[in-house]
Amino acid sequence: MNTSRTAFSALRFSRLFLLLISSLLMNLAHAEDAVTAPAADKPADITPESIEKGRTLYRRLCLRCHGPEMVGGNNAFDLRTFPQDQHARFVNSVTNGKRAMPPWKGIISDEEISHLWSYVASRGGKS
Repeated sequence: MNTSRTAFSALRFSRLFLLLISSLLMNLAHAEDAVTAPAADKPADITPESIEKGRTLYRRLCLRCHGPEMVGGNNAFDLRTFPQDQHARFVNSVTNGKRAMPPWKGIISDEEISHLWSYVASRGGKS
């Protein structure tokens, strides 16, 4: 009887240990998702130079899906309607991708994302 009680305690301890490890692994996995790119911290000043750099990047990287006037074609988001007060959301979408949009993390720099934001937030230099 003492042996079965010891076995039960060991089994219970094993289950608790596995639950704890699983919980820690889940938290680590989600912690990486919660980390935003440094570009999301504070939007850079929107200057004519930054808008022009963003325009060049947009034409090279974004135009084929978002169209020449930022109008959502091919199921792409209409960037003309992107809320100008949601810089962090923009950075997250560009960095990590969203729906059909691929992630650009590791392909373009934080500085380039800031220039794209300048272009998009200024509605293509029109506002």
